[in-house]
Amino acid sequence: MIITIRHQIERTNHKFDVKDPNNLASIEVWAICHEINVKAILVNGKYYETK
Repeated sequence: MIITIRHQIERTNHKFDVKDPNNLASIEVWAICHEINVKAILVNGKYYETK
């Protein structure tokens, strides 16, 4: 499923293909954070952060 994440500071939209947007795998979180250069993301009201 495709999700869109908006970068809070840059105000840019980024699209990512994930297996389940309600429960991201740690590798998906790492890949998304690495791609948009952030340490944490909020997806569907859930907070995810890289370790």
